[in-house]
Amino acid sequence: MQIVREGPFRAQNGFNGMILINLLMNKYNNIKMRKALFTLLLASLVVLTGCSGLSKMKSNSKKIRYQAIPDPVEVRDDKVVVNFTASVPAKYFKKGVALFVQPVFTWEGGTTALDPITVKGESVSGPGTTINYSTGGRFTYNDALDYKPGMETGKVTLAPVGYKTATVDDEALFADEIVENHKGKVFPTVLISDGVNVTSEWIDIRGNISIAPLNYNKKQGVVETADIYFPNGTSILDWNHEMNVRFDARYTVEDLKRVMLENGLPKQITITGWASPEGEETANVGVSKNRADIATNELRRVLDDVLNVMAKRAKVKPQDLEYYKHSQLKKMVITTRSAGEDWVHFVVMVEESNIQDKHAIVNVVETQQNLVKREQMIKNYSETYPQLERDIFPNLRRAQIALYYSEARQTDVELAKQATLNPSKLSFDELMYAAYINYNYDTKMKYYKWATENHSAEWGAWNNAGAIAFYLGDYDEAERYLKVARDLNPHNPDVLNNTGLLCLAQKDYTLAKYYFEEAKRQGSSDADANIIILNLKRGNYEDAQKLMKGTTCNYNLAFSQLMNDETEACIRTLNCCLDQNAEVNYLRAVAYSRLGDHENCIKNLQEAVAQNYDYKRKAAVDTEFKQYWNDEDFKLVIKLY
Repeated sequence: MQIVREGPFRAQNGFNGMILINLLMNKYNNIKMRKALFTLLLASLVVLTGCSGLSKMKSNSKKIRYQAIPDPVEVRDDKVVVNFTASVPAKYFKKGVALFVQPVFTWEGGTTALDPITVKGESVSGPGTTINYSTGGRFTYNDALDYKPGMETGKVTLAPVGYKTATVDDEALFADEIVENHKGKVFPTVLISDGVNVTSEWIDIRGNISIAPLNYNKKQGVVETADIYFPNGTSILDWNHEMNVRFDARYTVEDLKRVMLENGLPKQITITGWASPEGEETANVGVSKNRADIATNELRRVLDDVLNVMAKRAKVKPQDLEYYKHSQLKKMVITTRSAGEDWVHFVVMVEESNIQDKHAIVNVVETQQNLVKREQMIKNYSETYPQLERDIFPNLRRAQIALYYSEARQTDVELAKQATLNPSKLSFDELMYAAYINYNYDTKMKYYKWATENHSAEWGAWNNAGAIAFYLGDYDEAERYLKVARDLNPHNPDVLNNTGLLCLAQKDYTLAKYYFEEAKRQGSSDADANIIILNLKRGNYEDAQKLMKGTTCNYNLAFSQLMNDETEACIRTLNCCLDQNAEVNYLRAVAYSRLGDHENCIKNLQEAVAQNYDYKRKAAVDTEFKQYWNDEDFKLVIKLY
């Protein structure tokens, strides 16, 4: 035995194993001893042969061809998906060897070992993929880890560990266990993927929030109103105009005489001129002023007739008639104002309509502060816009005469001012209306928060506060408000839809799906649009695109087209988006990069970076631009902006 340990096996100096066995057997004459020694030496020879084969596999490990699919790996459903195949050539994988394969993901934030797999030779029993020695073969790997910001520069590597065995060690979790327990050999490190594609994270997840219905009646305290309608772009009084005929406008104006003669003169009369929200804003302000002036002239005529009748009833002497009229008029507050484009009533009428894209249109009004862009974005709903022109806009081209006898309502401007300075003097419905007509989301939040503190039993206040908190990105506050709203009104579709949006933002897609579907069953139309976003987040791009049928000039539509490899369609959709912001320009740069269009890629990237400095850092590590990382034009954009 001493001879075996110190002889050729240890030195591995090239002696023939069988010659050594014969020499030793000749030395020992005892038959039993010879048999025992033969068995021991034969086993040692097998081990030596196996170790020699393992070393050869290690030295030739580059013959295994690894391929990441896709390359680089990408983020899907908020996870870095690691998927690769490996091709093993013929006469490489020894029959008695197992290979412990464990990819490792490394980024600036740390290192994560993924689940291991085993690849084994033909004579090794146990779980794993078997590779035939004579023909070679293939094995695949698939695992995922939670995506975190900063993983864009991460790398996937692996250093397989081979070991001679008859049975797979399926209890080992890490490579060092194989090295320690089986004297495994660590093969050279292989780079599977350099960088992570995170394009799937660029979805616009804001969605359609649901605001509780308003119970505020602007006509409370108004005994009578009379509307006069005008043709598009004019302030010419035409009683034969289609809208005046439809609503019998001339009669309603004349009927104001009856109202005043029966009820006396009102405390307040308000004349307001409006224009429909189309065309140039300054021109619409002028048109609305002229319409208010026309209605004021009609009011003067009506008042003169009323005061003549009242003077006659009071037996006023002819010489005192003018003084009587003057004194009566002084008792009233008559206000004339030009309100310009009537976006408030536009939103109300659209929400009450059966227009297909009504929630998307309302969302445009509430989020786009630039009126020119707002109007163009609405026009982009090409299938819907003719219905707006036919059913909505004509109702807004008008002037209104309103008679107030008691509890005269404040104007929208006055109401907003009161909500800011002294909200305690407003009723719950007034406060909710003040928040509704205010387009500043921080101000909306302030009004709704005050409503929850002073009208805590009203589910609508909690729902709306939660919706706006979500929109502003304060998910903790949104969760707090919406929880109370669910407790107060657990089956309300608005509350359910907003809760679904919150779950979506928190990446709980199963719960988001539940809430959206439940909201839809309870009658929410907002949930339809949000289910599209859910499909995008879960990587169901084809389903999302089908649900957006009929939608045009929409960022999420362009995103789904890009992810469905409809790159040119994606560019066309982005080109017609009204708001050519950094987000749009960056996605278009990615699309051109995929097409290999260097000039347009750099042009759009430069525009995006100039609009938003953050895109400079994003582009520098974005694998979508990997082919341009060493390009001088690309480096110049990253350097200058």
